[in-house]
Amino acid sequence: MQTISVSDCLQDSPKFRNQLERHESNIDLLEHRLEKVVKVCSLMIDSGKTYVSQQSLFANSLWEMGLCFRDDTSSTKNLNKIIHALQEMNKFLTTFLDQASRTVLNNLTVFVKEDIKASKESKHTFEKAASELDGALLRNSQILKSRPNEADELMSQVASARIAFRHAALDHVHCITMLLARKKPEIFSTLLSYIQAWSTYFHHGYTLTEDLQDFIQNLNEEVEVMIIEAGKMEKQLGEHHKLVNSNDTVMINGDDNEINAKDKEVSRIEGYLYKRTSNAFKTWNRRWFYLKNNQLAYRKRSGEDLFTVMEEDLRLCSVKPAYDAERRFCFEVLSPTKSHILQADSEHAYKSWIEALQQGIGAAIQQSGQRNTSPLGGNNQFLNDFNSLNNRLSNSSKLKKSKTLEVLIKIAGNEKCCDCKAPNPSWASINLAITLCIECSGVHRSLGVHYSKVRSLTLDDWEPEILKVLAEVGNAVVNDVYEYNVPSNVVRASAKCQDSVREQWIRKKYVDRLYVKPLPNNQLKIDDPDTKKWSVRKVRRRGIQYKSIRKSNLKKEADDNVMIIGGNAGSISLDAISSDDDSTISDDGVDVGEEDISTLEPDMLLYKAATAHNLPVMCHAIAMGANKNWRNPNDKGRTCLFQAIYSGSVMACEYLILNAADINIQDDDGETPLFYATQLGHTAQVCLLLKHKADQYLKNQKGVEPLQVAIHQANADIVTLLKLGRLNEEIKNSEHGNAEESFNDVVRDFTQQLTFSPSHK
Repeated sequence: MQTISVSDCLQDSPKFRNQLERHESNIDLLEHRLEKVVKVCSLMIDSGKTYVSQQSLFANSLWEMGLCFRDDTSSTKNLNKIIHALQEMNKFLTTFLDQASRTVLNNLTVFVKEDIKASKESKHTFEKAASELDGALLRNSQILKSRPNEADELMSQVASARIAFRHAALDHVHCITMLLARKKPEIFSTLLSYIQAWSTYFHHGYTLTEDLQDFIQNLNEEVEVMIIEAGKMEKQLGEHHKLVNSNDTVMINGDDNEINAKDKEVSRIEGYLYKRTSNAFKTWNRRWFYLKNNQLAYRKRSGEDLFTVMEEDLRLCSVKPAYDAERRFCFEVLSPTKSHILQADSEHAYKSWIEALQQGIGAAIQQSGQRNTSPLGGNNQFLNDFNSLNNRLSNSSKLKKSKTLEVLIKIAGNEKCCDCKAPNPSWASINLAITLCIECSGVHRSLGVHYSKVRSLTLDDWEPEILKVLAEVGNAVVNDVYEYNVPSNVVRASAKCQDSVREQWIRKKYVDRLYVKPLPNNQLKIDDPDTKKWSVRKVRRRGIQYKSIRKSNLKKEADDNVMIIGGNAGSISLDAISSDDDSTISDDGVDVGEEDISTLEPDMLLYKAATAHNLPVMCHAIAMGANKNWRNPNDKGRTCLFQAIYSGSVMACEYLILNAADINIQDDDGETPLFYATQLGHTAQVCLLLKHKADQYLKNQKGVEPLQVAIHQANADIVTLLKLGRLNEEIKNSEHGNAEESFNDVVRDFTQQLTFSPSHK
């Protein structure tokens, strides 16, 4: 229990008033809880035959009363032990407990009506003395110099009022302190009597209470110690009145705003910072910030005691200096969805906060679990591990994070950060399908989710369709596209480079796209007969024959599973090993088609690559600036997402959705991607689109909804999914509950069955 400083009490400081208010609030709460305990106990006596049920309510009320002891671990432990014993004994109770009940009613009622009432009377006396002192000081301040006699008289009144106030303040503090000190022995001694009454009056509970004898003895000794300590405290508080005098006392506070340079505790740092609001006015407010338990929180200096948590989980945050801010000593805290601008009072505090936040973020990530990374290159080994993982997950609802990291780092280039080549990356950008170190992931978050969506490989749960996307692309493929034309004089990011170099490199690479590989019509001569044609070949599905094909005919497999642009002089070969087992494309490597290279454009390239569910080519097209929502005028105004659905590829659909493809776009017939997937009977794609909140109420030009199509086709799986989606929305929008979690569980089960089922069409 925190005691009130005597010096604070004598000078009536704001700190004293704040502590006093908190203790008085605790007393009011204690009174409320005790009154509830007494009321429930009385009902237990009156109910008679329903005593067993009332006993449960009494135990519950004790749980609530435990809030008064939440800062006292020992008391909470003892109280929990008692409550547990009561719940066990409740099984044997069939008769009245008059003696024990009256003991509880009598002791607690006396405690409430006498002790707590005395504290309120003491409060009234204290407030009256404070009011008289304020009045005397006010009258004294208004005396003119020309009236010395009145001034002397009023000074005497001020001194008298001050002494009376301080005595009243000490008496009030004494009353409150003793009340808080006596509440534990009073309550526990009462409850102890209640337990002992049970042991006396109930023979059937003897066996159970016999196990409580050691606890009862220890608690009895603790109560005696509490009583002795309370007596010593009462004596000590009584001696404090000797310190009272009529002289003013002044306490000089040190500068709490500066951070102690000797304080090396990086997991906890406190101090004042200016916080810029996120509203249109961009005002600055001074708040007390603290960093603790992997959270960044703040509170006002006065007026409220509750802290506001700014960031719940530091593992998802990054911090960097705010060079563009107009004020000095500003820095920025970034999370996946928010950005906070903070300002320190000095350069020392500014550096200390940045260092503490950076170390706190690193410590939060390390505490979440150690990574077991052993990079093993080679797509062949990766595919075997990936298929093995899929088989193990067929009866599981979630992917294990450790296996996620172990499998993904085996993709070509993924054993190092895609941008700075730091080893053992633990983060990933799911729309770019690359792995990142923690420093580069922070820069990617600052780009915004329209450029990069960052997840942790070790902390987050991974949907199987996103794993397929990462399995199909990887760092090697992305860097072959985004780092194709890097000039020799450009400074690349490295594992230990400065933050400004890292940020500049990543922005030029993904935002400005300065080094993206051009399409053949931009780098090859049209006159060359070998470069006039291009093709995007459909990726062949791979089953159990992968190993034998790989060993026996490596060249033929490469020819059947690449994107070919141009001829020998400038051909681009992107290995597209497929993990898209649920595709409805046949096993034949049929070309989508050939066109004159002069008509080749990124939009059409993305459109045809989606039909072939060839993610490396889709990555190249997006890097070239392809519009994910481009409508093909020769195909009813459909987009690349329609083509991905037509191919039956969950992987291609997920990749486009991750890269901001419009999920509710309508073609010339008014059909949406969900309508089209339903029409084709592609259950996996319907499940994926519903997971991403596709609108199933959009009708085509004939006024038909996807559900009507599924019912007409008698497709039970799709009908079930669509109806569950509707039911989820109805319940979620009602006042009676939320079915979001149940709906997500169903979709997750469908995803596991459909995504990892090689035979599913």
